[in-house]
Amino acid sequence: MRLIWKKYDSEFNPIVMVVGAGCLVGGVSVLALIAHALANPVVWVFAAVPLIVALVGVITLVREYRLWKAR
Repeated sequence: MRLIWKKYDSEFNPIVMVVGAGCLVGGVSVLALIAHALANPVVWVFAAVPLIVALVGVITLVREYRLWKAR
């Protein structure tokens, strides 16, 4: 399954992989910092931002890994 069309796909870029890893680590670390407050449903709205950042990091890492394996 491809995430984007082949003509728009790029080659493996280690800088993008580092940025993806940074997003993943940053999102997970913020979620770990606010884990004690997640009992309050109001905090869930604010916890969505680092969760989305972590998901973007995972998607970026998976895409770059697949590009690395394909070369």
